[in-house]
This record gives sequence, structure tokens and C-alpha cells, in this order.
Amino acid sequence: MKVSVIIPNYNKAAWLNKCLESCLIQGEWLKEIIVVDDGSTDESASILSTYQDSIPDMIRTYINPVKGANNARNFGFSLSSGAYIQWLDSDDELYPGKFKAQVEALESSGKDIAYSDWLRRYYSEGKLIKEEEKLYRDFDDFLYQLMIDNWTSPNNYLVRREFAEKLKGGMGWNPETRIGQDREYFTMAGILGAKFEYVPGVFACYNSQDKNTIANMEFMERLKENQKLEARFRDAIIESDLLADGPKEEYLKILNTHLVKACFYNNEIQFPRWISPLKLKWSLVHPKMKLFLPWVIIRKNIQWLL
Repeated sequence: MKVSVIIPNYNKAAWLNKCLESCLIQGEWLKEIIVVDDGSTDESASILSTYQDSIPDMIRTYINPVKGANNARNFGFSLSSGAYIQWLDSDDELYPGKFKAQVEALESSGKDIAYSDWLRRYYSEGKLIKEEEKLYRDFDDFLYQLMIDNWTSPNNYLVRREFAEKLKGGMGWNPETRIGQDREYFTMAGILGAKFEYVPGVFACYNSQDKNTIANMEFMERLKENQKLEARFRDAIIESDLLADGPKEEYLKILNTHLVKACFYNNEIQFPRWISPLKLKWSLVHPKMKLFLPWVIIRKNIQWLL
């Protein structure tokens, strides 16, 4: 029942010690820690070497053969052997008892992915400025939450290995994806039929930093990249034999709504097909924006008639 922790790392030397120690305190539930470095130029190599020399049976480090965080994750998974998989970024932390609580819950329920409550810490220029405790609950339809982007920190989850196998080879960690990589992984898991189990308790810490290249991506570019991501969700939902027609329609309405809202801001984004106003989730639209979206729909749909 032991857990493999897979950590991609790039220039996070300042955070590595806390990250690794937070894994080691999981005790007997920890099987191995696999760190895949993406060509760091800071002190990461020295820190990782010290840990590997001290506990070689527990920590193994590798150089990423193909650059990119998702390539690192996929490579790390190919080297792992634990019954459960913990995805963890090298600047985040786990809290004591996470593996015990989540593994026992999944063993009891027979479900595929556990999630819990978590802590978010905000840093500016290396200083902690604020922290928020994020309390979740047991959702009847967790895929719906993923569709509306009710985001939770990726280290909050624990994945049964049998299900992680369904997401390998880029199915979950797609090397072409530039934003929302963790959202894509767990949303694709839901589309592929994963069952999610809520385990009460704060077991993960996500450290938000102001120097983040993805967060600082220009707004219009983020809109386009996010629509590439959601186009993949749309295709997977349409093709799925696992999802019932009713939920399918709801998920597609959510994606249609996100698309129309993105078109409101960025006229370069196009509809992949005709979209009816009846196929939107209007409850997800701000009241003021509701006045303008019908005109966006008309303008974009007209392009299908030309």
C-alpha cells in the first residue's frame, strides 16, 4: 500500500529541503521519492546529492531526458513502483498523516483518487504575506467541479496506481500543455471514469509565488491556451462511452460558456462549431456580461454561415 512521490524540479533549491522532509515524515507509508531535475542551475544538484547519498533506498534523483515539467512527471512515473502516486511540485509541501489518511480511505471505499482540505500560502519577494485554509467537502459529481475549474492544489490529491496507468504517455500530463497542467491531468482522470473520495483534514500546502512565468503570461495568451485545453476536454467528453448523456450535456454547456466568455475578451478565438444560446450554463455568467454574450454568440455563429 506504499506511496511513490514524483517530484519535477527546476531551480527550487530554496524549497527543496522542506519539500523532501515533508515526504519523509509520512513514515512507513512512503515507498520512494523520485526527483526528476529539469536542468537546474541553482544549488538543487548539491541538495539532491546529499539526500540521495544519505538515504539511497528512499530517494532517487534523475536528469530529465526531455525538457519540460510534464515530461519530467511522465518520466518519473515510468520509474515508480508504489501502489499509490503522489504528485508533488518541489516548492510545495505535504503535512503529517496525509498518506495514512488518504490510503486508508481509498482502500475502504475502493475509489481511485483522494482529495482533502489544504493550505495556500502567498509569498512576495520570498516573504510570506498571507495564508488561507481551503476547506473542501464531499462532492456528488467531482468532475463537474473540475469542469467549472474549482481548483485544488495538485499535491492535495493521491492517485491509485491502477488509475494513474490510464493517464500515462501524455494522456494526463500532456507535454504540449502550457497552462493548467494539473487541471488537465485530474479532469482527464474524471472523464476517464475516476471516482474521487473526500478525506477531511488539511494535508497539503501550496506555495504561491509572485515570480511565476505561467501566472505572468499575458492575459490574451492565457485565454487562447486555456481554450486549447478545454477543446481537448470537449473532444474527450463527446467521444466518451463512460459518461451518461445528461452529465455530458452539462459538461459541454460549461465548456461552451467558458468559450463564449473567452471570445468576449479575445476576438481571435473562434467557435469550433455552431453554439446555441440554449447550450450555455448561464448561471456561470456575471449578470453584466449576460447583456453582451448574445451578441458574441451571434457574431461568432455568423462565421459558420459565411
